[in-house]
Amino acid sequence: MKYKAVGLSLVAFAIVGCAGKAERELASGSYKYLEAAQHKTMDVPEDLDSPNYSQRYILPELGENAPTDLKGKKLKIIPPTLILPLVTGTHVEEGSGSAKVLFDQVDDSEPLQKTVWDTVLTYLEKSNVGVEKFDKDNNILVTNWVTEVREVPTSWYDFTDNFISVNKKFKFTMELAPHGRTASLKTELVDYVDENGQSVIEQVDLISKRTDESNFLNSVIIEYDFGIRLANTQRIATIRQGFNSEMGFNSNGDPAFMVDAVYENTWPRLLLVLRKMGFDVKDLDQSTGLLFVQYNGVESSWWSGLLGSKDELDIEKDEYRLKLEGIGEKTAVTFMDDESKPFDAKQAVKIFAPFKDYMGNEDLDI
Repeated sequence: MKYKAVGLSLVAFAIVGCAGKAERELASGSYKYLEAAQHKTMDVPEDLDSPNYSQRYILPELGENAPTDLKGKKLKIIPPTLILPLVTGTHVEEGSGSAKVLFDQVDDSEPLQKTVWDTVLTYLEKSNVGVEKFDKDNNILVTNWVTEVREVPTSWYDFTDNFISVNKKFKFTMELAPHGRTASLKTELVDYVDENGQSVIEQVDLISKRTDESNFLNSVIIEYDFGIRLANTQRIATIRQGFNSEMGFNSNGDPAFMVDAVYENTWPRLLLVLRKMGFDVKDLDQSTGLLFVQYNGVESSWWSGLLGSKDELDIEKDEYRLKLEGIGEKTAVTFMDDESKPFDAKQAVKIFAPFKDYMGNEDLDI
């Protein structure tokens, strides 16, 4: 008797565990409500008052475009798939019914429009999905067929695998804000071919359509996140390697140190260089390129202090200012006194050697 109970339990577990995806999307319980009919209102004699009827359970009227066949087993009880704006600079519009995400400019090295389209194309290439149409002027891209292999639920006692393939096409539409620093990317399912090779896009229900669109767009967002992290990793590696520098002049003709790097890479590197040179940064504003520093000298051991430190700069321990300016692919770094008067050539030469050494040192210890 014990073995029979165990056997029945295993069979029941197998039956429950083999419930297909389609079954899990349906409401549990009876569908007898489909047989319900509208009850006739109570006939009240003319000489009696009609009772007050509650409107609590009155169902709202359907809209003109509302589907009337979504009931019973055709009605899926699942939450809609959400767009996941988990990447820095992405967000969604509240109340939006379409699969759409908004990107904000986080990297000024290239236009946002190019960054987003490059991300879409990179994801399609990695997924072996071709491009049927790409209209850059109107910001529209239509993919070629995206093949999805699905497992078909079988009987619990059937241990063979049964798979089918369906094909889909998606359309990406980008809308760029007038200022060019925000762009929305919308995904639409435009064609669907079932396992029999028939186009059944008109038969795809709204929930399945939204799920396919959202999943495809979320994959692009993940690729966008990967691209950002990869670019940051490469940028950090570039900054750590150091940059060459030489004496030159800024746009005003003042003596300056010309760093062989773009502004965005020079800025964080300079903060490390100043620390090694003995400057303490008191205030800074990257948007204007200004730094307010205090020169206190380099920290050294008591033994080197007895012999005199060779790392000390030939300037007074005082407050100074620095101005950074991007000039093409290079950056001009101008040292100034506390009244914003630029160093003359003689003063600049005194500190250029250690500046050049630290700026170009690949093994800069922070």
